[in-house]
Amino acid sequence: MKTRFLIASALAAVSILGTVGAAEAQSRNRVSVAQQGYQNDIAGRQTGHRQSMVINQRGERQYVTVIQDGARNGTTVGQNGRYNEAHVDQYGRNNDAVVGQQGYNNYTRNIQTGRRNIVGVSQMGRNNTAVTDQYGNNNAAGVIQVGNGNNANVRQTGSGNVTLVIQGDH
Repeated sequence: MKTRFLIASALAAVSILGTVGAAEAQSRNRVSVAQQGYQNDIAGRQTGHRQSMVINQRGERQYVTVIQDGARNGTTVGQNGRYNEAHVDQYGRNNDAVVGQQGYNNYTRNIQTGRRNIVGVSQMGRNNTAVTDQYGNNNAAGVIQVGNGNNANVRQTGSGNVTLVIQGDH
């Protein structure tokens, strides 16, 4: 009787430990953060597997939030300057967001729901705002703003939409 109990306990322990190892091996989420300056903040959450988050901030009082839920979503954010703010929410699979902001008090918010959506935002200057919403599959949005006080609001619903906004001083 004791032998059966020991064998059953050992098998249960191996089973539980094997399950935990498999769950961890399947997640493969990656986070990379580099910050220079002071009072820069980052908040991130990844739920699912094979998510990638790369954040680079240089300057002061900059803020990034990233939420990724699903599989194989990728976010890259680079900010240089002061008071820049970036928010990225991704729900689904194979969505990508790339944000680059340089200057002062620039803001971007990007929401992606679905599969294989891509958004790129580049803002250089002061007080620029870019908001993108993608709901569906295979959508692409790009926003490039140079100068001061530019605003872009892009909303894509459905599949296969392509939007490119370029505005500002040149």
